Amino acid sequence: MDCPTCATPMHLLLTVDSSEWDGGSGSWTPVEDRGLPPHLYATPTGVIVGRSGELNIFACPTDPAHPHRWAIQ
Repeated sequence: MDCPTCATPMHLLLTVDSSEWDGGSGSWTPVEDRGLPPHLYATPTGVIVGRSGELNIFACPTDPAHPHRWAIQ
């Protein structure tokens, strides 16, 4: 994703995900939550982005005053 002001490739600043872990690989499951069903325990904040996706926010590395951009996946 490029900066709309200066066309510099932007850096990922922040990702907000709908869940902490998905139960697929289990590699990111907290130790205390292993063995629990993901749909009940992987979303402690209750934040849902889009249709259970993630929000990525990008910033311009050249000038932080340039507008941020975002994408939902």
